[in-house]
Amino acid sequence: MRKAHFRNLIKFLLFVGVGVAILGYVYVVQDKAYQEDCVLKGIKPENCSLLKKLYNDFVNSNIFYLLLVNVLFFISNVSRAIRWQMMLKSIDIKARFRDSFNSIMLSYLVNLGLSRIGEFARAAALAKKENLNFNKIMGTVILDRTIDVLSLGIVFIITIGVSSGHLISFIRRNNNLAEKINNFITDPKVWILLFLFLVVSVFVLKSKRFKESPVGSKVIKFIKEIVIGFKSIKNVEKPGLFVFHSVLIWLMYFFMNWAGFMAFSPTSGLGLVPAILVFTFGSLGILIPSPGGMGTYHFLVIEALKLFGVSGSDGFSYANIMFFAVQIIGVIFFGIIALLMLNLSAKEIEDELQKQNI
Repeated sequence: MRKAHFRNLIKFLLFVGVGVAILGYVYVVQDKAYQEDCVLKGIKPENCSLLKKLYNDFVNSNIFYLLLVNVLFFISNVSRAIRWQMMLKSIDIKARFRDSFNSIMLSYLVNLGLSRIGEFARAAALAKKENLNFNKIMGTVILDRTIDVLSLGIVFIITIGVSSGHLISFIRRNNNLAEKINNFITDPKVWILLFLFLVVSVFVLKSKRFKESPVGSKVIKFIKEIVIGFKSIKNVEKPGLFVFHSVLIWLMYFFMNWAGFMAFSPTSGLGLVPAILVFTFGSLGILIPSPGGMGTYHFLVIEALKLFGVSGSDGFSYANIMFFAVQIIGVIFFGIIALLMLNLSAKEIEDELQKQNI
């Protein structure tokens, strides 16, 4: 038990450390640019604090639109819970909407501390609450997130279509980043290592010795039940409704970004194209493993807003306003309520995860 606690502490410190380091780097860069701008405008250094600006921007934001951001966040997760219920039902798992929704909200809360562990906590909470098969539930969770990645790909294609010029400008301004990504993708060593990893994995999984070992039998069982959960999409009763909720989830995400624009004066006058581009960049930032997208979300949103004439310091304020409105206020508020409504202790969820060797 102590080893498990120590391991979780290390994971927590690692992920939070990564997020804080990226956010700290973004702050240092924007603070330097802000100080230089103050010098050009003849503003004294003592009257030029980026943190003070951030505080003033936050308290002067439109509270109605910030509340609307969280209402839209709530609606998106109502749709996600309904869609998840449809997946579960297709593999003969009947879960109540209340428990499905609260398990999802709990997963966001966990992700703030341990990135991506929230998905396991989501499956563990529902399995514990309704005495269901963890592995099959986990299969539907993986499917749920896979659909999200595919949806983000579609959103990215749409973004390229409506704002290709701005994306080209971003790539040109960040040519080092583009060059590094290109070098990584075209490096033959990467593909050779990936191929070797796949060959070794297949060989190990198929070996009789591995299959008959205690660990191997458990891994094989886990994979089979994951596959069953993953195949749930084939047996969904109402595919049209499933697609409707999948679209609604991402529409709500987009309108959350739009409401955030309206809440902050420097972005309130921006149009549809900037909203789509910033929404896409922000989604990519949250996808990168860090606590709630801390740091990565800020960096990409700031870079996207610069394409439309929004200063780095204003972009920093906008990113933090959205981050705190959703990831801190919304996620913590709904997450704590979810934990209370599930009537499960953190120890019970942790015990379920340990039972699954997670």
